[in-house]
Amino acid sequence: MVNLQQNKKVLIIFGLLTSIMFIIVMFIVNPLIDGKTGLEVIKLQLAFKTNLGKSIIEKWNETGQNNFLKYIYTDFIYAFSYSIFLSSIYLHKLLKNNIQISTKHIMILSIPIIAGIFDMIENTIEIIFIKSPNNFSELLFFLHSILSLLKWLTFPIILYFLLKRNYAQQNINS
Repeated sequence: MVNLQQNKKVLIIFGLLTSIMFIIVMFIVNPLIDGKTGLEVIKLQLAFKTNLGKSIIEKWNETGQNNFLKYIYTDFIYAFSYSIFLSSIYLHKLLKNNIQISTKHIMILSIPIIAGIFDMIENTIEIIFIKSPNNFSELLFFLHSILSLLKWLTFPIILYFLLKRNYAQQNINS
């Protein structure tokens, strides 16, 4: 995986794919699902309780629920693309600055990959939930929201490491 991420073309391709998928998911698909701004999809991710989740998807009505199931593949593509892109940015910065890759760096490189995996698991649980929300496991729905929360928390963490690396390099160059 690291060899693939070292390729600058991979960084560019996945950067473009991530940008395109972000626009598609956040500004086209999610509004098609909730009939509004798309924020209700994120509310579902962080609902933690099945009753709240059911009330959210009921507001989407059948059309919104069908749109979710029809277009959820876009979020899988988005999760895959951002996980590769974000880890590739970090790796690119390490290599550009001739920094020896250590266990610490491998752990940091894994953060976006873990976020993408959490996102895909979350999506899978949501598919099952939307297909059959009645009598859905409260524990599984809670786990789904925990995974979603952890996914969302990884973004500021990787941003921190990206900015920290930039800041450290600027101080060295000064």
